[in-house]
Amino acid sequence: MSIVVRDLRRDFGALRAVDGVSFDLSSGAIIGLIGPNGSGKSTILRMLATFLRPSAGQIFIGGHDAVRDPAGVRRLIGYLPEELPAYSDARVDEFLEFRARLKGIARKVRRMEIDRCLAACDLVAVRRRLLGKLSQGYRRRAGLADALLTSPPVLLLDEPTIGLDPLQVRQTREVLRAASAHATILLSTHLLPEAQAVCDRVLMVVKGKLVSDVKLHQLEPDGSFEITVRAPQAECVARLRAVVGAQAVEVVRGDAEWVTLQIRGTSEAAREQVVRFCVARDWGVRELRTIENDLESHFVRVTLGLHKEAA
Repeated sequence: MSIVVRDLRRDFGALRAVDGVSFDLSSGAIIGLIGPNGSGKSTILRMLATFLRPSAGQIFIGGHDAVRDPAGVRRLIGYLPEELPAYSDARVDEFLEFRARLKGIARKVRRMEIDRCLAACDLVAVRRRLLGKLSQGYRRRAGLADALLTSPPVLLLDEPTIGLDPLQVRQTREVLRAASAHATILLSTHLLPEAQAVCDRVLMVVKGKLVSDVKLHQLEPDGSFEITVRAPQAECVARLRAVVGAQAVEVVRGDAEWVTLQIRGTSEAAREQVVRFCVARDWGVRELRTIENDLESHFVRVTLGLHKEAA
């Protein structure tokens, strides 16, 4: 099911928490909404879930306008908020029974649906425990079980793995992968390894702005590396561009003695050729470093670029 967001904005007085965010999501994928704490991730999810009205912009979920038809949107979504409702005096299965009735699940299938979600979130053993007596991890999984009721075509999950132990994190990833077969899943996290492990695509938000939209398969290693050599900068750049191609060589930093170059998208043979070329000209090679191309490296490159632009 599609999610379409156009020029989304949310102001809290003088503070602009979300600033002109636009994106399109399609079904059958897990999309991560990443960024530092306070970047606007939870605010975006709350607007998509119709719990917060946008100051400007449009949201369409399954063709329903989230502002004009919030009830239509709520019938399509499962939502796990950052902070779960209190319900501390309710047992886990009582909480899910209450939520199932609110969601209009027919009585004849209600128990079966609750049992399905308890099993999916590994809550069967604690189904008669009071929510208020459970650990943060178990309460978080109870909230996820609530979101999974009715197998909604859209899941909006705010930090779904926070507070979970490593085994619970792995189980939750499996639940999400299974759910993505029939649902569009948008989850927020500030944990980059978590997004790398479970998501197909990530939207990066910094200070309320969408600053990157990338599919994770695009972040596969591409053979790029950095080399630091003692050589005249202009001559070094010109000669290495002749060796590996003008578009592949970029100056990272340099002074009167040393220059660091980034060589992008090359093969192992090209790397060896560059090193041999430098050694043959008696250019001292101080460092040769592979450039990682994972989500963390991408995040650092984008945020450092933003800092440089601001400066």
